[in-house]
Amino acid sequence: MAAFGSPKYFTDKSIPSNKPGVVLKVPNFDVLFDQLCNVSPLAKQAMTEDNPGGIKAIDSATADDVYTWKVTDNNSKKLVSHIDKIDNFQDKGVPLMRFRSTLHGPLKKRGECFSEIISVPDLRQKWDTTNAIFDTIFSAASLDEVRKHQGNKYGEPSVFGIGYVKTKPSFVVSPREQLTLFGLQNFPSGASIIWGMELEEDQNYLFPEDQPKRTPRSISHLFSATLIPTGEDTFDVEYLIQLEVGGIPGWVSGPAVAKTMKGMFQFADGYFQSGLEDGGDLAKRLALFSDDEDADADEER
Repeated sequence: MAAFGSPKYFTDKSIPSNKPGVVLKVPNFDVLFDQLCNVSPLAKQAMTEDNPGGIKAIDSATADDVYTWKVTDNNSKKLVSHIDKIDNFQDKGVPLMRFRSTLHGPLKKRGECFSEIISVPDLRQKWDTTNAIFDTIFSAASLDEVRKHQGNKYGEPSVFGIGYVKTKPSFVVSPREQLTLFGLQNFPSGASIIWGMELEEDQNYLFPEDQPKRTPRSISHLFSATLIPTGEDTFDVEYLIQLEVGGIPGWVSGPAVAKTMKGMFQFADGYFQSGLEDGGDLAKRLALFSDDEDADADEER
């Protein structure tokens, strides 16, 4: 059986979930975030700078990049202004792809709302036509437990859980499924990092009971989305994904992943701008957050 999640990203520790009797594996935060710093200049900014400068502060002539990247698109006039990749990153047979964009939208709960574009089915299906199921099947019972394991270097945890993903069949590809550990860290500067990676095989017992039939596995070897505020209502996004679609070569799946990510940014652009409009979809969503949550967010910043 092929290996799924990389053991280097996990520890042998666990925390209680929101469901009795189920525990969630704890990642090795030092290894995970060190890797993110090495592949994402914006993630490094979020973790190390009090006032991160975003895309304009990236200096390609310095050591902002540890690895050598192949640029596939670079046009500041496009919504997705920069795309590059590392082929066969860490010998996984598929590229690590990186996308950068500048978006407009309110600061309030920005990280949470961007993560919902990925994890809330009604939102995801507006940009990901391959998606059949995205379900957060487990969450941490208490984020205090996450804080104990991550320490003080990696911001404030806002989300920690396990997602189950299943794709629709097509004429050429049968359904694929994933079991992913993901989280969201918020930083005092207003920056946020959403992160995720595939769970190891010893966690297969966590597959949802209402999906008993196993399908070929897709694998998110590494994923992150870093949001850096650049103005009152503007922010930069750097999105990284290394996705192995079970049984499909990287040279075939890579262009499809890029097309999907461009669609995600197109949706995110309109969705976040709707947060600046009375009665907009995001404005309505933001109104649902409690005053206590708003106060907590202000205190963190």
